[in-house]
Amino acid sequence: MSRPDAVIVTGASRGLGRAVVQRCMAEGVPVLGIARTAGAAESLTLDLSDLAGTERAVRAWIDGQPYRRLAVVCAAGTLGQQGGILDGDLADWGRTLQTNVLGNFAVIRALLPRMIENQYGRIVTVAGGGAAYAYPLFSGYALSKTAVVRATENLDAELRGKGDFLTVCLAPGAMETEMLAKVRAAGAEVKTTVAIEEPVEFIANFIRAETCGFSGRFVHVRDTWRDWLMPEPVPGDRWMLRRIEK
Repeated sequence: MSRPDAVIVTGASRGLGRAVVQRCMAEGVPVLGIARTAGAAESLTLDLSDLAGTERAVRAWIDGQPYRRLAVVCAAGTLGQQGGILDGDLADWGRTLQTNVLGNFAVIRALLPRMIENQYGRIVTVAGGGAAYAYPLFSGYALSKTAVVRATENLDAELRGKGDFLTVCLAPGAMETEMLAKVRAAGAEVKTTVAIEEPVEFIANFIRAETCGFSGRFVHVRDTWRDWLMPEPVPGDRWMLRRIEK
């Protein structure tokens, strides 16, 4: 396995993002944390809902760095307000999409010129249960995470032929975080939880991988992903956002 010269992590001040930052620091990999509050690593204090400001700040940062092989982990996300199609606040849906989708992809877009110039990139986005099944208590969140899945598939297709690029949309499982506590408080049933170390281990392996047969796919942390860290592509539409057809 190889490893990137630097890892950029959004949502770096809490939950999965903070755990990924800590893992990178423990392994001696330079890491830039992006969050609304400063963290232990080198950091940019940004509000991802400010799309132009986010892209501008990240581009300015990378322009001043020597790193050639970049990985980005987009762990930032907001649950938004409770509400479904009938009673949800559509303006809140817009704010949730602004952060969860557009803000994270503003960071990716800011890094892509350096990645493409050096023909290398490892890109991890995150979409949990809201993208996998009906999530009526938080419909805006579900909408945003489903969009992240398809945007990741599109990005993977756009990067084909441009170099050594691997992308994945990770379903990290239900972790004991502040967000999960809010979901429970809203009355949602959480049947299975995972230790935060599980998605961190997935991310650590993925960004170091030389090859990957599931690039561009929507992979749950407990899928058989280790079997597919190889050049052979996952067959068919497995682990992709697709309708059922013959």
